[in-house]
Amino acid sequence: MPERAPRLASLIQQVKPGKIVELGCGRGMVLEALSSHFTGSTIVGVDIDESQLEKVVDKNLRNVIPIKGDITQRIFPAGTFDSVLFVASLHEVFSYRGRRKVRAAIHVAHDILLDDGVLIIQDFLKPPSRLVEMAFHNEEALKSFFRFAREYRPRRIKFEEANQGVTLDIADAVEFISKYRSPTEEDWKEEMGETHFFFTEEQYRKVAQKTDFAVEDLKKLPTDETWWLPIRDDLELSLEPKHLWAQLVLKKRVS
Repeated sequence: MPERAPRLASLIQQVKPGKIVELGCGRGMVLEALSSHFTGSTIVGVDIDESQLEKVVDKNLRNVIPIKGDITQRIFPAGTFDSVLFVASLHEVFSYRGRRKVRAAIHVAHDILLDDGVLIIQDFLKPPSRLVEMAFHNEEALKSFFRFAREYRPRRIKFEEANQGVTLDIADAVEFISKYRSPTEEDWKEEMGETHFFFTEEQYRKVAQKTDFAVEDLKKLPTDETWWLPIRDDLELSLEPKHLWAQLVLKKRVS
């Protein structure tokens, strides 16, 4: 998708060629980009969902090996890879399996990296807590928010009604917007159990350090305008976060 192109370009700049693995590869969008940029590398994609891996197989990428596996458990020997990637996969682990399993997945990355290897994480960035106003331009958008507040399972959504909208924490506001963009009822129901904005910048740094990584670089990636366009006619925030993605480049500490 066009809005993902800048994130992919930023990611690829940090990847070390050689042996590369993406943990939580999904249908293989990132693998496809890696395959075309690192033609001499061996690239592995790991995912627990066989239906997603079938889409990787269908791409027929010459230097990509899809493997079914749990990314919170080590399935490769220690010191195997030059680069390990988590791209929009850790928020899924956090949502369905909890914070401890996020740390477990990062520990796995540490173990399977070579001593001079690099771990790259790209995922959603939780904005620092502050109250914002969300105004609704039509009744359907307002009803959708009230439904979100009722049905969202990971945490209670606290808000106060104000003027033509609500006042709430900015993290809850952007979480709702991510759900409001869901194209189907099935997508909506799935999203009611998922947290996109799970770590702040400081929380990313802490979990990296606790799993024996040194943070070489943490970049806040700008939010593409296409993220906001689908909602412009329906609602608006009094403050729109400029960065809703983070990219971490981590080097393993070796004792």
